[in-house]
Amino acid sequence: MSRNRILAAMLLVSALACASVVGASAGDASQSTASVFTIELPLARPGEATRLVRFEVMAPSQETAHRLAGETAALVGFQLVAAGNSAQWLPWSWSWTTSELPVPVAYNPTGAPLEVSPSLVLAGLQAWSNVAASSFRFHYAGITNNVASILESGPDGENVVSWASLPCGQGCVLGITSKESAHEVDMLLNSNPEAAEQLRVGATVDWRTVILHELGHMAGLEHSCPVPFGPCTAAEADAVMFFQYRGILRKLAADDISGMAALYPSGSSPSPSASPTPVPGVTATPTPFPELPVLLEKGWNLVVLPAGPIPATLNALPCATATYSFEDGQWRTWIRGAPAGLQELSHFEGGRAYWLLADSFCGHIFP
Repeated sequence: MSRNRILAAMLLVSALACASVVGASAGDASQSTASVFTIELPLARPGEATRLVRFEVMAPSQETAHRLAGETAALVGFQLVAAGNSAQWLPWSWSWTTSELPVPVAYNPTGAPLEVSPSLVLAGLQAWSNVAASSFRFHYAGITNNVASILESGPDGENVVSWASLPCGQGCVLGITSKESAHEVDMLLNSNPEAAEQLRVGATVDWRTVILHELGHMAGLEHSCPVPFGPCTAAEADAVMFFQYRGILRKLAADDISGMAALYPSGSSPSPSASPTPVPGVTATPTPFPELPVLLEKGWNLVVLPAGPIPATLNALPCATATYSFEDGQWRTWIRGAPAGLQELSHFEGGRAYWLLADSFCGHIFP
């Protein structure tokens, strides 16, 4: 059977895993018995080859988990195929070749929660690209209008992170990472507001942690500890790639680093050189990106911009309405559409941070 798409494991919230972080109230009794179930279904769209799709669902029973997996599959156009026609589940049958590095990944922010900016994706790409003992590198390909291919029929030639509202009932899927035999990997995140509210009252899912985990799948890693078997070592349980969500985890652990080093040993490809690129709200780390990615979210953004005339630079960032700089004890401004005589700034100085006001999401990669 042709396997033109293999879905990697989905990161889901386990009520059991989170119980020690957020105390359960009397009204949470039903959630406290939930477990992570692995559901494998042979699926196909009309006229397409059968593929075996793996779901990991947080639910109170296997029956409920099976139903939720089927509902999610139907939502994106799949039909159940007789089990006898499917092949055995084969996770991550290929890894990226040296010639494919760095792996370009684009982001579509349409439908993203308000608290999620493109900088979260960029931070994850940087984390997996900065394992010293590994030759693996991601490349941020900017904003795209394409969506994850699981929402369409077949690959589109672009590795994409995008959003769609997936159903949440007695369980909930957070993310799906799909892998094509044509060497394309996509990530679909759940924009359903209920998806971020799986940790009971007073706590929400940290999307940066979810994205970091799913990017590990895009790089080629499976879970650090097999689900649902185990037992897991302490190092495996501490990893970003552990199969259960356990709260905020934004740095790679020793097991994650060892996995990348084993899959992509250092020295198998040249490592691009570049200087660190500060990103608003993201801890600065060495970045392999040879370009300067500037990502703006709605509202105020503190960013580093390339040297040059302000109008020419901001033409590439159409969502930016004004820029501010504190110089010589006072604020100086450039406002889009204002007469030239009222503009107090004319040029950006290379390496200097400026405040930009944006009316929406937009981004650009400056050479």
